[in-house]
Amino acid sequence: MTSSNLKNILFFLILSCFSQNLAASSTTKLLIKPAVCMVKIPGDTCKMKVKVIWQNAQLINACLFQNNLRLKCWQNVDEISTTIDIYLDQDMLFTLKNDQQIFAEQQIKINTAIPNKYRRRLRANWSFF
Repeated sequence: MTSSNLKNILFFLILSCFSQNLAASSTTKLLIKPAVCMVKIPGDTCKMKVKVIWQNAQLINACLFQNNLRLKCWQNVDEISTTIDIYLDQDMLFTLKNDQQIFAEQQIKINTAIPNKYRRRLRANWSFF
């Protein structure tokens, strides 16, 4: 075999592995509701119950992670609808994955109920009338 043939074979092997990972990850749908958590004051910890729904085209083994913390795992399933309690003190990334690949991700954001104290006035505080 010549070196160009080896390069071509290696290229196609890498390409096929990459396309399989893309195909597997694109078929999985993850939905976490609600996607926003409300707190009174910035810095407060948010505790809420979320509905986790995911489905895949084929049976998979997968775990749901909150950053690097494993929340729940499932074996040989293609769809799940469950409720879990989560605690957040900042925006958090939730990932559905196994040891080999990441299937889906979703970001949960934190919003504060109290508006910012410093707001620009829309008109001058003086008037001729």
